[in-house]
Amino acid sequence: MYAQVVTFEESPDQVQAGIDHVLDDVIPALETSPGLTGLWLVDREHGKRLSILVWESEAHASAAMAKVQEHVARSKHQRPTPARVERFEIYARVPGANRPAESVVRSVIAAIEAGQFAQARSLLHDDFTFSGPVPQPIGPDAWIGVHRALYAAMPDLRFNASGFQATGSGVQFGVALTMTHTGTLDLAPLGVRAFAPTGKAVKLPPESATVIVRDGRLASWANVTPPDGGLVGIARQVGASISGH
Repeated sequence: MYAQVVTFEESPDQVQAGIDHVLDDVIPALETSPGLTGLWLVDREHGKRLSILVWESEAHASAAMAKVQEHVARSKHQRPTPARVERFEIYARVPGANRPAESVVRSVIAAIEAGQFAQARSLLHDDFTFSGPVPQPIGPDAWIGVHRALYAAMPDLRFNASGFQATGSGVQFGVALTMTHTGTLDLAPLGVRAFAPTGKAVKLPPESATVIVRDGRLASWANVTPPDGGLVGIARQVGASISGH
């Protein structure tokens, strides 16, 4: 996760032209982009504008900016030239209490897919529970630990989340994990012996997820997983085994 701050220093006419460009070209391109929180600020008196974009990952930034380029290519506006573009590391954040549940879930997924596990953990309550393809519910650190181990063995791990529907204090959606077994898979605490890389592609069947969000962080995540899904499915597809299966 990082922040990009774009500064424009302009005359009054240029300020308004820049605002029009943002409202007509940039916002429509970015308003549905995952992995992004954006703010556009203006000081009209001093002719200064700021675009502050907080990206969950480089991949999210690249995909979103490609959409912006498509809009700009057919725009009636002249694209303004920034005075400077700066990049900042984000070392702390306070999740917004009123942040939409889908946005929080997407941020957690994006952080895990990028290997940013401290960031993902910061978006989970300490009493967070995960239930579904596990013998009994597990807490936040164990859940992050599972994904840390999967990422170490399969760094192209993708949730492929889709079909988000708000449910009051939470959200329901589908996931269909994909990954490639290029590293050692070691989930010993869950009964999976360390398994050397096979290069095999893993594609799990669709699962239904229900997540409850409280005060801007995940309170629970429950999956409805088919018998050939979850860790059992991953182990079988790479030729490993889990105790009892």
